[in-house]
Amino acid sequence: MADVTAVDSDAFFASWRAARLTRTDLKPMGAAGLTQAALVWRHWLAFCTVHSVAWDAARSDDIARFCQAIGPRSSVKKTSPVTRRRYWRVLRDLYAHALACGLVAVNPAEGAQPPATERVPSLALSGPMWTALHEGLYENFPGGDDFKARRNRLALLLMMRAALTVREIVGLSLDCAEPCADSPGNPAGPGPLYLLRVRKAGGGHERVLQLDPPTSRALHAWLEVRPVGLPALHPGSRLVVGDRIGRSIAPNGLYNICQAHLARCLKAKGLLAEQMPHATPDPGLLAHMGPNTLRNTCIAGWFNAGVPLQEIQRRCGFKDASVMSRLGAHLLNPFPL
Repeated sequence: MADVTAVDSDAFFASWRAARLTRTDLKPMGAAGLTQAALVWRHWLAFCTVHSVAWDAARSDDIARFCQAIGPRSSVKKTSPVTRRRYWRVLRDLYAHALACGLVAVNPAEGAQPPATERVPSLALSGPMWTALHEGLYENFPGGDDFKARRNRLALLLMMRAALTVREIVGLSLDCAEPCADSPGNPAGPGPLYLLRVRKAGGGHERVLQLDPPTSRALHAWLEVRPVGLPALHPGSRLVVGDRIGRSIAPNGLYNICQAHLARCLKAKGLLAEQMPHATPDPGLLAHMGPNTLRNTCIAGWFNAGVPLQEIQRRCGFKDASVMSRLGAHLLNPFPL
């Protein structure tokens, strides 16, 4: 069979790639995004070849068939609607470029949009649950005030009061934390208030957070025991470590700390049967809770307390604050879309 997709397809993709990298009106596309686009383009060209369709003569129904034919990565799974829409978005952008270059008369992807997927609300905790978790940081906290207890309390507070992700906590180094220059002491407790420089997981701009008194106290207490062993003395070594000789803590270690705290506090208060607002009963609710639940509850709390949306976006490192729209059920006022 003749290859009906080879004519200028590589040159066209190279042209799109060069143009996409210069676009300032769209979110920047990194190496991973470009690699994904190249993969989608190759799959589309292969589909066109099999169906004897020239890529620059494709119609909407061709793209619809292609999106429907996308196979799952595993034989035991189904292709996600999110995956179908991701492939469609790449083709829509590619054909928008082809239209601008005069290579096609219409964008065939515009008439082949897959069905919208339902946005799953993000899980956040109710007021009584949130109170129980804060009280549990100090009431009968496992280990009391020893090395692991201080580390675990700090990790939980970074999730609960600074809305850090697990990857961001793992990525913190000793030189990320410094006392505030104008805060020699913390009136609410021992030690100064701290600034924390957070590097976005996977790259991106660094943001500076001023930690509140409880988190600053926990950080100060942790630093009193953290510099133990040679690896711990290097300023570039990890802030939150797994043991006394400075070995790094794995993401699943932080997840386990979070799950243990949730289970202990919510069971002690008899709150596991309490359901989220507008949620259907779920006997396995605890299994769905984790660090993101704590982060979501913190973010919703900021919004409900009147923290400006732009400031929340800065604190969390969101490029697009619309990600918060999934917290709608937990916000006192409608999210300003």
